[in-house]
Amino acid sequence: MSLRTSSSYPKTKTGWPWRLGTSSYILPDDILPNVRYLADKVDDVELVLFESKEAGNLPTKAVVRELRELASAHGLTYTVHFPLDVYPGAADAAERSRTLETYKKIIGLTEGLSPFGYVLHLTPDMYGERPSADIPRWLDNLDRSLEVLLRTGLVESHMLCTETLSYPFELVLPLVERYDLAVTLDIGHVWLMGHDAAANCASLLGRARICHLHGVSGLAAEGGRDHQGLSATEPVKVESFLRALATRIRADRTHRVLTLEVFSQEHLENSLQVLEESRAIVL
Repeated sequence: MSLRTSSSYPKTKTGWPWRLGTSSYILPDDILPNVRYLADKVDDVELVLFESKEAGNLPTKAVVRELRELASAHGLTYTVHFPLDVYPGAADAAERSRTLETYKKIIGLTEGLSPFGYVLHLTPDMYGERPSADIPRWLDNLDRSLEVLLRTGLVESHMLCTETLSYPFELVLPLVERYDLAVTLDIGHVWLMGHDAAANCASLLGRARICHLHGVSGLAAEGGRDHQGLSATEPVKVESFLRALATRIRADRTHRVLTLEVFSQEHLENSLQVLEESRAIVL
């Protein structure tokens, strides 16, 4: 699989071998104020999108136009996170159809931003090690949804970055390989679930177009929490992951985004400080 190296991406302003990013919800405000605030601090902004009957933040054409202008002025790229409440593996065909319509709508709305990648959840039926009471049925439905989405021709397979969630990623890896998808390696989720971080890096970094990094305070089974500032995680874990990522990037000379997936100024500032303290060790 190729992650498509390109010289067209803006140079990083952060000095890391990856494009350093964070989420569009650092300020308790809409997407545009967040991107304006982050524009001189990061190389990439993860646009966390949602849509419901009560509220939504899908960008208008005017918002997309300003996001594109901010990207040009500040050397930004964007990753687009599909909404969380979509279920490509749902047993209900109508739910799968709604999910596919959501994907298509967001791809259409954001294509003017030339996203670095789309963060895709192969959403489980239930949280934890076991994603469904009927795993073969769930996998079969995921297979159908991916086939239909890619058949539209709206998005290239390597732009769909399948995220590591609560269940062991080996369950969906055959689908990722079959459709030649990319990966979003969320190392925080790996730590939270107590999965083998070194094994996940070894098997997935080659496909990981995007990585998510955030602090984790303990294991999920013991009430641990993720998406904290990086100081919540032992420095050796953070440094080990960063070294693995840097080594992989140097080996294949391919662009990647590392998103500090936190949702407050406090957690972002904390995470940036931890990264800076790790710079000499990692690089």
